Amino acid sequence: MSQSAFGIIGPVMIGPSSSHTAGAVRLGLAARALLGSGQPVRATLGLHGSFAATGHGHGTRLALVAGLLGFPPDDDRLVGSFAIAEAKGLQFTFADIDLGEDFHPNGVSIDLESANAERHLLLGASIGGGEIRIVAIDRFETHLHGSVPTIIIWHQDRLGFLSAVTTILAHAGVNIATIHTCRHVRGQQTLTSVELDSPLPNGVIAQLNAIAQAQLVRHIEVF
Repeated sequence: MSQSAFGIIGPVMIGPSSSHTAGAVRLGLAARALLGSGQPVRATLGLHGSFAATGHGHGTRLALVAGLLGFPPDDDRLVGSFAIAEAKGLQFTFADIDLGEDFHPNGVSIDLESANAERHLLLGASIGGGEIRIVAIDRFETHLHGSVPTIIIWHQDRLGFLSAVTTILAHAGVNIATIHTCRHVRGQQTLTSVELDSPLPNGVIAQLNAIAQAQLVRHIEVF
């Protein structure tokens, strides 16, 4: 199995632990990206496993809040993220949770709300070396790692929707790395995630939003 230089060398970051700081920051960044340009104002963070047990000493909580503020893993403002969040009007609370024995020990749920009352729930884990896995968004199953440009689309489950998405991306010259769709009830709201091999050209998000069944489209850059 091939391994990236990122996984071998590790991320550029504020320490002490790539799993508890760099990975935690990236999970916070991913949750923030779901709000688009909206500024987060409230966050409830559930810590699972070692994130709950040793997170205080490893700076996990500081790192998660730093990500919610939009700071990268190597930003030295990480150590002061609580005070910065308070100054920016971001209210946050932590709780210990149990996601089950099969869930990765560095697990977190992030329930985040913006000033315009947009709200999203992200469930993920920091899996080592600063790498992450996002396993659910708004209770829809996902298989994301945040290392490539990604499109998240909330939409109605209708015939032809995925064809419209892939046609727009093909015309834009963007190759799809992975595409995953999850629904709970046939014909109801569905979430589709699309990982890309290259950056997204300007104007593509507007085209995706114009698809009749699309409800919300978010573009998550690499973080």
